[in-house]
Amino acid sequence: MARTWTRLHEHLGCPPGPLTFDMVRQATVDNLEETDDLDWKEMLPQPPRDGRWNEFAKDVAAMANTRGGLIIFGVQDKTTALKGIDPDEVNRQQYAQWIRNHVQPYLPDLDIFELTDGTKTVLVVDVPASEMAPHFVYGGATRDKEQQAAVVPYRDNDHTAWMAEHQIERAYRDRFARVGQAEEEIQRHIDFTTQTITAHTYTPSAWFLAVSRPQRPLRAVPTR
Repeated sequence: MARTWTRLHEHLGCPPGPLTFDMVRQATVDNLEETDDLDWKEMLPQPPRDGRWNEFAKDVAAMANTRGGLIIFGVQDKTTALKGIDPDEVNRQQYAQWIRNHVQPYLPDLDIFELTDGTKTVLVVDVPASEMAPHFVYGGATRDKEQQAAVVPYRDNDHTAWMAEHQIERAYRDRFARVGQAEEEIQRHIDFTTQTITAHTYTPSAWFLAVSRPQRPLRAVPTR
């Protein structure tokens, strides 16, 4: 499910709601610069060549490892000129396969959709901030045959960088802290519900309790 508040909403002063082609167009007219949660791409995702990393998988993992964001294909990154893409060349199934093959742990809730005004089309990849970060990108070189290597990308302002060992350590500690906090919150809800029910139950009865916690909270308003 695509987010209803993004960098483009904040820049254009739009209330929360679905992203539209007109919003993308106006952002390009305004020459909205790339940042850690916005990445303009002129060309559609391409398969890796000559043993290089899968760039699409790398870009998606970098967003997920930071705070989520939008990757929009069909816009020049330097000039923000709206070039558009050929919708007949879009292959969502292939893009999803690249993510499954090259990113670990698996990235769920990735939204890939097209926006058009009937003349031009852009491809939008909405990447949520991941509760399971850090995500590694796996790849290898042709000369290494089956040997695989793994790196952890992240967004550093308007470009992608690689995490150093101490950053990976911190990312894992943050993940474990999130998991621990989630378990504590769920247990607190269970205890509160159980106490409330018990206080209002005067005859023998049976109850079934189900407690859930959102894994994709509303994103904070981005800042320039």
